Amino acid sequence: MMMKSMVLLSGALLMLGACKSSESKAQANAVMRRYNRPSPDVWAAVTNALQSLDLRIDEGRHDALGGQLTGTRATGDAVLVDVKSVDETTSQVSVSVADGNRNMADIIHSQIGKFLGTGTAKTGFYGGNRWEGTYDTSLSRAMMAAERAFEAMGFAVSNREIKETSADLMARRPGTQAILLRLETGTPAGQPAAAGQPPAAQPAP
Repeated sequence: MMMKSMVLLSGALLMLGACKSSESKAQANAVMRRYNRPSPDVWAAVTNALQSLDLRIDEGRHDALGGQLTGTRATGDAVLVDVKSVDETTSQVSVSVADGNRNMADIIHSQIGKFLGTGTAKTGFYGGNRWEGTYDTSLSRAMMAAERAFEAMGFAVSNREIKETSADLMARRPGTQAILLRLETGTPAGQPAAAGQPPAAQPAP
């Protein structure tokens, strides 16, 4: 009887250790971002983002200071989203998928940002690296050049959001984090707009 109890106890400890190891791995590979919005707004964006990706929301608990949401992909992978209020206007969001699928977590963050408005993450959507440049060309030509560059580097454009004076391109390559490219058109006052672009708005007299 004693031997049987010891065996059962050992099995339970092994299972607990495996669960803790898996949980630690997922948390260690969680993707964390900050958004310039209060936690209630971010929480609403999180639930909308998961629903837009057809993820099942299993449980969600939150208050004015943040909350935690658990969900499941169609593949059975677990999704954990933790929202914390940093201050009255800033929230921190941590997303982990399965044992640390950072690419999937990046996609969820991009959807959260979409529902909040592009560019709301303080540290950037994908790791905080940012580079800016100015080019003398039209928005449409800049988009074509960007897509050619992505293709040459082995990146596939997975999402396009095109507006009258700006465009957002998201591209990814297997085994790497996604890249979010934002293109904006701006014509200096007194100069004609680039070919194919509307003229810049003139200030009211």
